[in-house]
Amino acid sequence: MLSATILQNLANSYPAILTNTNLFAGTSTGSGIISQLLAGNTLDYIIDTYFLEKAVAYYSLGQIDPSLPIYSVSEVYTGQVALHGKKTLGDVTKQSVLFTSFNVGSYDESTSTGTPWAPLLYSNLPNSPNAGTTIAEAVTSSSAMPGMMGSYNGNIDGAFVHHDPTIAAIAAALSSNPSLTLNDINVICIGTGFMANWIASDTNSWGAQQWQNGDGNPNNNTPALLLDGTVSPVLNACLNGTSTSLIPQLAGMMLPQGQYAYLNPTLAYYIPENDVIPADLTYLQTQAANCDPQQMTIAENMLKNW
Repeated sequence: MLSATILQNLANSYPAILTNTNLFAGTSTGSGIISQLLAGNTLDYIIDTYFLEKAVAYYSLGQIDPSLPIYSVSEVYTGQVALHGKKTLGDVTKQSVLFTSFNVGSYDESTSTGTPWAPLLYSNLPNSPNAGTTIAEAVTSSSAMPGMMGSYNGNIDGAFVHHDPTIAAIAAALSSNPSLTLNDINVICIGTGFMANWIASDTNSWGAQQWQNGDGNPNNNTPALLLDGTVSPVLNACLNGTSTSLIPQLAGMMLPQGQYAYLNPTLAYYIPENDVIPADLTYLQTQAANCDPQQMTIAENMLKNW
Protein backbone atom coordinates (compact mmCIF):
# COMPACT_ATOMS: atom_id res chain seq x y z
CA MET A 1 0.00 0.00 0.00
CA LEU A 2 2.74 2.44 0.97
CA SER A 3 4.93 1.64 -2.06
CA ALA A 4 2.07 1.96 -4.53
CA THR A 5 0.95 5.26 -3.01
CA ILE A 6 4.47 6.73 -3.21
CA LEU A 7 4.63 5.65 -6.86
CA GLN A 8 1.21 7.18 -7.46
CA ASN A 9 2.28 10.49 -5.88
CA LEU A 10 5.33 10.59 -8.14
CA ALA A 11 3.37 9.62 -11.26
CA ASN A 12 0.79 12.34 -10.64
CA SER A 13 3.52 14.96 -11.08
CA TYR A 14 5.89 13.01 -13.32
CA PRO A 15 3.96 10.47 -15.45
CA ALA A 16 7.18 9.59 -17.25
CA ILE A 17 8.11 7.39 -14.29
CA LEU A 18 5.59 4.86 -15.62
CA THR A 19 6.37 5.21 -19.32
CA ASN A 20 10.08 6.07 -19.57
CA THR A 21 11.59 3.92 -16.84
CA ASN A 22 13.93 1.41 -18.49
CA LEU A 23 13.81 -1.26 -15.79
CA PHE A 24 11.28 -2.02 -13.08
CA ALA A 25 12.78 -4.27 -10.39
CA GLY A 26 10.69 -5.80 -7.64
CA THR A 27 10.94 -8.03 -4.61
CA SER A 28 7.88 -9.60 -3.00
CA THR A 29 5.06 -7.04 -2.94
CA GLY A 30 7.07 -4.88 -5.34
CA SER A 31 6.84 -7.70 -7.85
CA GLY A 32 3.08 -7.75 -7.38
CA ILE A 33 2.84 -4.03 -8.12
CA ILE A 34 4.97 -4.39 -11.26
CA SER A 35 2.81 -7.33 -12.36
CA GLN A 36 -0.28 -5.14 -12.15
CA LEU A 37 1.43 -2.41 -14.19
CA LEU A 38 2.43 -4.96 -16.85
CA ALA A 39 -1.20 -6.01 -17.06
CA GLY A 40 -2.13 -2.44 -17.90
CA ASN A 41 -3.76 -1.60 -14.58
CA THR A 42 -3.60 1.96 -13.27
CA LEU A 43 -2.21 2.92 -9.90
CA ASP A 44 -5.72 3.91 -8.82
CA TYR A 45 -6.83 0.37 -9.59
CA ILE A 46 -3.79 -1.13 -7.83
CA ILE A 47 -4.53 0.83 -4.64
CA ASP A 48 -8.33 0.76 -4.60
CA THR A 49 -9.00 -2.70 -6.03
CA TYR A 50 -5.83 -4.80 -5.87
CA PHE A 51 -4.91 -3.76 -2.32
CA LEU A 52 -8.03 -2.42 -0.60
CA GLU A 53 -10.39 -5.05 -2.02
CA LYS A 54 -8.64 -8.17 -3.32
CA ALA A 55 -5.64 -8.20 -0.97
CA VAL A 56 -7.76 -7.38 2.07
CA ALA A 57 -10.15 -10.23 1.19
CA TYR A 58 -7.24 -12.64 0.67
CA TYR A 59 -5.45 -11.73 3.91
CA SER A 60 -8.66 -11.87 5.92
CA LEU A 61 -9.09 -15.60 5.26
CA GLY A 62 -5.87 -17.05 6.65
CA GLN A 63 -5.79 -20.13 8.88
CA ILE A 64 -4.03 -20.09 12.26
CA ASP A 65 -2.23 -23.47 12.49
CA PRO A 66 1.50 -22.52 12.54
CA SER A 67 2.42 -25.94 11.13
CA LEU A 68 0.71 -25.00 7.85
CA PRO A 69 0.95 -22.02 5.48
CA ILE A 70 -1.39 -19.23 6.52
CA TYR A 71 -2.38 -18.54 2.93
CA SER A 72 -2.51 -20.52 -0.31
CA VAL A 73 0.34 -19.85 -2.73
CA SER A 74 -1.69 -21.56 -5.46
CA GLU A 75 -4.28 -18.77 -5.18
CA VAL A 76 -1.53 -16.22 -5.80
CA TYR A 77 -0.44 -18.14 -8.89
CA THR A 78 -4.03 -18.44 -10.11
CA GLY A 79 -4.46 -14.70 -9.74
CA GLN A 80 -1.28 -14.06 -11.73
CA VAL A 81 -2.40 -16.43 -14.49
CA ALA A 82 -5.68 -14.52 -14.65
CA LEU A 83 -3.64 -11.37 -15.29
CA HIS A 84 -1.09 -12.70 -17.76
CA GLY A 85 -2.13 -16.14 -18.95
CA LYS A 86 0.90 -18.04 -20.22
CA LYS A 87 2.78 -14.90 -21.26
CA THR A 88 6.50 -15.21 -20.53
CA LEU A 89 8.96 -12.58 -19.41
CA GLY A 90 10.38 -12.64 -22.92
CA ASP A 91 6.97 -11.75 -24.32
CA VAL A 92 7.20 -8.40 -22.52
CA THR A 93 8.91 -6.19 -25.08
CA LYS A 94 7.95 -2.64 -24.09
CA GLN A 95 9.36 -2.82 -20.55
CA SER A 96 12.39 -4.42 -18.92
CA VAL A 97 11.60 -6.14 -15.63
CA LEU A 98 13.43 -7.99 -12.88
CA PHE A 99 11.89 -10.14 -10.14
CA THR A 100 13.98 -11.65 -7.36
CA SER A 101 13.34 -15.04 -5.76
CA PHE A 102 15.26 -17.80 -3.97
CA ASN A 103 15.16 -21.53 -4.72
CA VAL A 104 15.62 -23.73 -1.66
CA GLY A 105 17.15 -26.61 -3.63
CA SER A 106 16.15 -30.24 -3.75
CA TYR A 107 17.38 -33.76 -3.01
CA ASP A 108 17.08 -36.88 -5.17
CA GLU A 109 17.01 -39.93 -2.92
CA SER A 110 17.46 -42.33 -5.84
CA THR A 111 20.85 -40.84 -6.69
CA SER A 112 21.70 -39.37 -3.28
CA THR A 113 22.45 -36.05 -4.90
CA GLY A 114 21.28 -32.61 -3.95
CA THR A 115 20.68 -29.43 -5.90
CA PRO A 116 21.99 -26.53 -3.80
CA TRP A 117 19.77 -23.60 -3.01
CA ALA A 118 20.45 -20.46 -5.03
CA PRO A 119 19.16 -16.94 -5.71
CA LEU A 120 17.02 -16.38 -8.79
CA LEU A 121 16.91 -13.19 -10.85
CA TYR A 122 14.01 -13.49 -13.26
CA SER A 123 14.20 -10.95 -16.07
CA ASN A 124 13.61 -10.24 -19.74
CA LEU A 125 16.86 -8.33 -20.11
CA PRO A 126 19.14 -9.31 -23.01
CA ASN A 127 20.88 -12.64 -22.42
CA SER A 128 18.55 -13.52 -19.55
CA PRO A 129 18.75 -17.28 -18.87
CA ASN A 130 15.11 -17.40 -17.73
CA ALA A 131 13.22 -15.15 -20.14
CA GLY A 132 11.07 -18.18 -20.98
CA THR A 133 9.65 -18.23 -17.44
CA THR A 134 6.03 -17.14 -17.29
CA ILE A 135 5.26 -13.85 -15.59
CA ALA A 136 2.87 -15.73 -13.30
CA GLU A 137 5.60 -18.09 -12.11
CA ALA A 138 8.18 -15.34 -11.62
CA VAL A 139 5.88 -13.06 -9.63
CA THR A 140 4.48 -15.91 -7.51
CA SER A 141 8.01 -17.12 -6.79
CA SER A 142 9.07 -13.64 -5.73
CA SER A 143 6.07 -13.32 -3.38
CA ALA A 144 6.07 -16.69 -1.57
CA MET A 145 7.12 -15.62 1.92
CA PRO A 146 7.86 -18.65 4.14
CA GLY A 147 5.37 -19.10 6.94
CA MET A 148 2.91 -16.86 5.16
CA MET A 149 2.78 -19.22 2.17
CA GLY A 150 4.32 -22.45 1.01
CA SER A 151 7.04 -22.33 -1.62
CA TYR A 152 6.19 -22.26 -5.31
CA ASN A 153 8.15 -24.98 -7.16
CA GLY A 154 10.74 -24.70 -4.41
CA ASN A 155 10.98 -20.92 -4.83
CA ILE A 156 10.49 -18.53 -1.93
CA ASP A 157 10.23 -14.79 -1.42
CA GLY A 158 12.87 -12.56 -2.97
CA ALA A 159 13.61 -11.17 0.49
CA PHE A 160 16.00 -14.11 0.83
CA VAL A 161 18.04 -12.55 -1.95
CA HIS A 162 17.48 -9.17 -0.35
CA HIS A 163 14.43 -7.10 0.53
CA ASP A 164 15.79 -4.32 -1.69
CA PRO A 165 16.44 -5.31 -5.35
CA THR A 166 18.47 -2.20 -6.22
CA ILE A 167 21.94 -3.75 -6.41
CA ALA A 168 20.59 -6.76 -8.30
CA ALA A 169 18.94 -4.39 -10.78
CA ILE A 170 22.12 -2.35 -11.28
CA ALA A 171 24.20 -5.49 -11.80
CA ALA A 172 21.67 -6.98 -14.21
CA ALA A 173 21.48 -3.76 -16.22
CA LEU A 174 25.27 -3.51 -16.51
CA SER A 175 25.58 -7.18 -17.43
CA SER A 176 22.94 -6.93 -20.14
CA ASN A 177 24.51 -3.90 -21.81
CA PRO A 178 28.34 -3.80 -21.90
CA SER A 179 28.34 -0.18 -23.08
CA LEU A 180 26.44 0.94 -19.98
CA THR A 181 28.30 2.53 -17.06
CA LEU A 182 27.24 3.63 -13.59
CA ASN A 183 27.19 7.20 -14.91
CA ASP A 184 24.28 6.18 -17.16
CA ILE A 185 22.13 4.77 -14.36
CA ASN A 186 19.54 6.65 -12.32
CA VAL A 187 17.69 4.80 -9.58
CA ILE A 188 14.61 5.59 -7.51
CA CYS A 189 14.10 2.97 -4.80
CA ILE A 190 10.66 2.82 -3.18
CA GLY A 191 10.42 1.03 0.17
CA THR A 192 7.54 -0.40 2.19
CA GLY A 193 8.13 1.78 5.24
CA PHE A 194 10.95 1.75 7.76
CA MET A 195 9.96 0.02 11.01
CA ALA A 196 12.71 0.33 13.60
CA ASN A 197 13.77 -2.95 15.22
CA TRP A 198 16.14 -3.48 18.10
CA ILE A 199 17.12 -6.06 20.69
CA ALA A 200 16.50 -4.56 24.11
CA SER A 201 18.41 -7.18 26.06
CA ASP A 202 22.15 -7.43 26.58
CA THR A 203 23.13 -10.10 24.02
CA ASN A 204 26.64 -10.58 25.41
CA SER A 205 25.72 -13.82 27.16
CA TRP A 206 23.18 -15.13 24.63
CA GLY A 207 23.48 -18.67 23.35
CA ALA A 208 21.76 -20.30 20.39
CA GLN A 209 18.45 -20.56 22.22
CA GLN A 210 18.07 -16.83 22.78
CA TRP A 211 19.31 -15.91 19.29
CA GLN A 212 16.90 -18.31 17.67
CA ASN A 213 13.87 -17.94 19.90
CA GLY A 214 14.21 -14.62 21.71
CA ASP A 215 14.24 -14.22 25.47
CA GLY A 216 10.70 -13.09 26.23
CA ASN A 217 11.65 -9.51 27.04
CA PRO A 218 8.42 -7.47 26.79
CA ASN A 219 10.38 -4.40 25.65
CA ASN A 220 12.04 -6.25 22.78
CA ASN A 221 11.12 -4.45 19.57
CA THR A 222 12.19 -7.32 17.35
CA PRO A 223 8.82 -8.66 16.15
CA ALA A 224 8.22 -12.14 14.80
CA LEU A 225 9.47 -11.94 11.23
CA LEU A 226 7.49 -14.93 9.99
CA LEU A 227 3.77 -14.48 10.47
CA ASP A 228 2.40 -16.66 13.28
CA GLY A 229 5.97 -17.49 14.22
CA THR A 230 7.98 -16.86 17.36
CA VAL A 231 10.42 -13.99 17.79
CA SER A 232 13.74 -15.00 16.25
CA PRO A 233 16.27 -12.19 16.72
CA VAL A 234 18.95 -13.76 14.54
CA LEU A 235 16.52 -14.33 11.64
CA ASN A 236 15.24 -10.79 11.91
CA ALA A 237 18.76 -9.40 12.06
CA CYS A 238 19.76 -11.39 8.96
CA LEU A 239 16.77 -10.30 6.89
CA ASN A 240 15.56 -6.97 8.27
CA GLY A 241 18.85 -5.82 9.71
CA THR A 242 20.63 -5.62 6.37
CA SER A 243 17.59 -4.03 4.72
CA THR A 244 17.62 -1.14 7.17
CA SER A 245 20.45 0.68 5.46
CA LEU A 246 22.88 -1.66 3.71
CA ILE A 247 21.61 -1.56 0.13
CA PRO A 248 20.82 2.18 0.22
CA GLN A 249 24.30 2.79 1.60
CA LEU A 250 25.98 0.66 -1.08
CA ALA A 251 23.86 2.08 -3.90
CA GLY A 252 24.63 5.59 -2.71
CA MET A 253 28.34 4.76 -2.76
CA MET A 254 28.16 3.22 -6.25
CA LEU A 255 26.11 5.78 -8.13
CA PRO A 256 27.15 9.40 -8.78
CA GLN A 257 25.61 12.04 -6.55
CA GLY A 258 22.11 12.94 -7.61
CA GLN A 259 21.50 9.65 -9.41
CA TYR A 260 20.05 7.64 -6.53
CA ALA A 261 17.02 8.38 -4.36
CA TYR A 262 15.72 6.25 -1.48
CA LEU A 263 12.06 6.83 -0.64
CA ASN A 264 11.14 4.92 2.50
CA PRO A 265 9.15 6.83 5.14
CA THR A 266 9.55 5.96 8.81
CA LEU A 267 6.53 4.30 10.41
CA ALA A 268 5.60 5.01 14.02
CA TYR A 269 4.78 1.40 14.82
CA TYR A 270 5.09 -2.13 13.51
CA ILE A 271 2.59 -3.14 10.82
CA PRO A 272 2.52 -6.86 9.87
CA GLU A 273 2.48 -7.86 6.21
CA ASN A 274 -1.09 -9.14 6.44
CA ASP A 275 -2.56 -6.22 8.39
CA VAL A 276 -6.07 -5.42 7.07
CA ILE A 277 -7.09 -2.91 9.75
CA PRO A 278 -8.56 0.09 7.85
CA ALA A 279 -6.86 2.64 10.12
CA ASP A 280 -3.46 1.08 9.45
CA LEU A 281 -4.00 1.02 5.69
CA THR A 282 -5.05 4.67 5.80
CA TYR A 283 -1.97 5.46 7.88
CA LEU A 284 0.28 3.83 5.28
CA GLN A 285 -1.25 5.93 2.52
CA THR A 286 -0.82 9.06 4.62
CA GLN A 287 2.83 8.28 5.37
CA ALA A 288 3.57 8.02 1.65
CA ALA A 289 3.72 11.82 1.63
CA ASN A 290 6.39 11.85 4.35
CA CYS A 291 9.45 10.66 2.45
CA ASP A 292 12.74 12.30 3.34
CA PRO A 293 12.56 15.77 1.67
CA GLN A 294 16.17 15.60 0.49
CA GLN A 295 15.65 12.20 -1.11
CA MET A 296 12.38 13.37 -2.67
CA THR A 297 14.14 16.39 -4.19
CA ILE A 298 16.75 14.10 -5.74
CA ALA A 299 14.01 11.87 -7.17
CA GLU A 300 12.11 14.83 -8.60
CA ASN A 301 15.25 16.29 -10.17
CA MET A 302 15.89 12.97 -11.89
CA LEU A 303 12.29 12.66 -13.06
CA LYS A 304 12.33 16.12 -14.67
CA ASN A 305 14.67 14.63 -17.28
CA TRP A 306 13.47 11.02 -17.16
